[in-house]
Amino acid sequence: MRLFRFLTIRSLRARPARTLLSTLGIILGVASILAIAITNQTALASITRLFEDTSGKARLMLVSAESGEKVFSDRLERRFSNHQEITALLPVLQVQTLLGSHDSGQEIGFSFFGSDLGGLLVYGIDPDRDRLARDYEIIAGKFLSGDFNAFEMVMVNTYAEENNISPGKKVEIVTPNGIEKIEVVGLMEKSGPGKLNNGAFAIMPLGTVQTLFNNSGKISHLDVVVDEGVTSTGALEELQASLQTLAGKDFQVIFPASQGKRMSQMLENYQIGLNFLSGIALFVGAFLIYNAFTMTVVERTREFGMLRTVGMTSRQVVRIVLWEAAILGGLGSLLGAGLGVALSIGLTRVMELLLGQSLGQMHIPAGWVAISIGVGVIVTLIAAVVPALQAGRISPLEALRVRSRQKEGRLVREGWKLGVVLLAVSAVILLFNPFPYDVQFRLGSMTVFSLFFGATLMLPASVDLWERYTRPLVKVIYGNSGELGSRNIQRSRMRTTLTVAALMIGVAMILIVRAMTGSFSVDLKEWINAYVGGDLYVTSTLPMRSELERRLSAVEGVEALTPIRYIDVKWRLRDGNEETISFMAVDPSTYSQVTSFVFSGENVDPAAALRRLSQGQAVFISSVLAEKHNLNVGDTIELRTRSGLRVFEVAAVVVDFFNQGLVVEGSWDDLRRIFRVDDANTYLIKVSAGYDAAAVQSQIERLYGDRYKLTVESNRLIKQRITTLMDQAFGMFDVLAVLALLIAALGVVNTLTMNVMERTQEIGMLRGVGMTRGQVIKMVLAEAGLMGLIGGVIGLALGVILSRIFLASMMAMSGYDLEYTLPLEGVLLGVLVALVVSQIAALLPARRAARIAVLEAIHYE
Repeated sequence: MRLFRFLTIRSLRARPARTLLSTLGIILGVASILAIAITNQTALASITRLFEDTSGKARLMLVSAESGEKVFSDRLERRFSNHQEITALLPVLQVQTLLGSHDSGQEIGFSFFGSDLGGLLVYGIDPDRDRLARDYEIIAGKFLSGDFNAFEMVMVNTYAEENNISPGKKVEIVTPNGIEKIEVVGLMEKSGPGKLNNGAFAIMPLGTVQTLFNNSGKISHLDVVVDEGVTSTGALEELQASLQTLAGKDFQVIFPASQGKRMSQMLENYQIGLNFLSGIALFVGAFLIYNAFTMTVVERTREFGMLRTVGMTSRQVVRIVLWEAAILGGLGSLLGAGLGVALSIGLTRVMELLLGQSLGQMHIPAGWVAISIGVGVIVTLIAAVVPALQAGRISPLEALRVRSRQKEGRLVREGWKLGVVLLAVSAVILLFNPFPYDVQFRLGSMTVFSLFFGATLMLPASVDLWERYTRPLVKVIYGNSGELGSRNIQRSRMRTTLTVAALMIGVAMILIVRAMTGSFSVDLKEWINAYVGGDLYVTSTLPMRSELERRLSAVEGVEALTPIRYIDVKWRLRDGNEETISFMAVDPSTYSQVTSFVFSGENVDPAAALRRLSQGQAVFISSVLAEKHNLNVGDTIELRTRSGLRVFEVAAVVVDFFNQGLVVEGSWDDLRRIFRVDDANTYLIKVSAGYDAAAVQSQIERLYGDRYKLTVESNRLIKQRITTLMDQAFGMFDVLAVLALLIAALGVVNTLTMNVMERTQEIGMLRGVGMTRGQVIKMVLAEAGLMGLIGGVIGLALGVILSRIFLASMMAMSGYDLEYTLPLEGVLLGVLVALVVSQIAALLPARRAARIAVLEAIHYE
């Protein structure tokens, strides 16, 4: 064992440049995997922790099965309170309001989860009992008094500081009945429940909130504090089932953390894509490692032969190479883990921008750290297995040779056969995925790796053809020495193959990312142009009644306006289960005057579809729901309303990305008549010809901004901010694609350095017969340029095929109806990047080759 360690360490120290390049490949691959894992886990943990912290000791919640607040009968509460395993039932009424000093010119915030209008979230609580569940850390003033109807409030300290509020001061809040003054009696720390709504949170006595917001006898939910003995997951699930039986079908008993389920689901597909691309980086790194160990074995042929001569067995030689790989993999993985933690800090900040909320303390999952390090070591060992076996097959006689010639294995000669099979099988699985939804993404990721591997196996058989047909072009660019350099790629086809494959994958990933994001962008922008239609966007944290619609219509310069209202509804599925979706109510008669729907499919008559919608009990469904539940125009769905289940006819299928496509559109009359809601979330306004939109916006803000606490924005600016948010989200994919290309560049450096070293004597002979330093540089650059060209062209072809397959698979799995868009800038960028990266990476080996001394090179072995 001591001899193994000595030989391994001596080998690594003897080749510092190669050791560094190989280690960098491992470091970057492991760092990308861990950085993405930490970022994803931090985001998910933050969402889960938010709802767990805000619920405190409450282990269960009782909520309405319908949208809106629900009156809980005394009988139901008594039935629950008599349950032996329940310690306390704590009523909460949740309302959204604004301070009287709210600025109507405030911008609308946008995030991954939608728009954010700001405002103050208020919980109406029982002052005497709520602390049985939640811990409010009072840092100034005092807690609420026991008066159930006192006009007092406790506010989060950060929000109070932003608005110059201190204990003892009376603040004005907006209610449906006008402005009311409430005394701020204390300030709480931004922790636990204080983290709700990013700290824009306050508590008031339940009776006061019910009175001020016209919700007498109403609550949003009941927090259930259970007996201390009920701690296991199984016991809680049994209690949940028991309470659900008592509650009946009109209510749901849920875990507090499940409130963040929808937010987590919205992130899931995005995070799967990030994880996949981070894995590609390590996959490319494996090629780099394989090349490095193959060259090491060639260089140490005499050493291994001599060791065999003095009694070392073939198995021991294999162990030496694998031991070296284990040390290299372990060191690179540890350093990669450190770099991954550092990278995750920046990625977490980007994720905060996308989510529109602070993620708090970074969550570093020990499991993912171990997995990343383990994957790094395992990938290194796997990549070193073949070179190790080659080393073990070296006979003592080969030690007598000055320079052994590396033999081409069967995989190089006949691997294209397996490559064809892998390509065909992988394409079939990706296009006709027969597996259930929950395994499709994982299977798809593994299949893509198989596809790349199949393409790699086909490369050795095509190297000769590439060199032959590109020889004239190389000669024109690099001259006669360049022609000599291009022929060198045939001398070690496996080494060339792996270098080209790394470039190929990097270029393919660039094109895939560009094609996928480009296709999404086209459809997203088309939908956004309709969703944020007209010229002005008017909204408020508070409900906007019909009287405001009449006043806005009368403003000079307003040609047309249309109301929009979103509510959550339960959709009863064919199997009897229920799914929560969004119901978007519009007025068909005015909606078409301001904007339009994006209908899915051809031969759709928009006027006929809108007429059917206006007739009532009809909906437009998103393409996501249509695909997911196999629905067509003329089918019916059942939605739960306050008067029970009602049947709605599908009048059209539309493109709608709101709430991940889990949305249906209905008429304003149905909203009022069936769902008994009569206020708007938003008004879209079309400005009359000849009027300036900014002037009309100022007029609306002056007349009604403060009175109705409106936020009025130009739709043009809103679209710009949404586009910026989209670019930031897609930018994380670009980063990972570039990372894969960076590792590929290290592979070019590694390969050309090996080639120069292997041909040192040959280069010296060429210099001896008159080749100049410049011609030597051109010879090396030509070899790199040809590898870049092959990698770029094949990478583009593979990228086009894969991007189409990816888009088809994603459409099948998600239900999105997307049109494939080939990004021409991505095609040009891919070829350019492959050529430029290969040339830049070749500069160092080329200069090294040019500096070789003639006499020393001739004596080099």
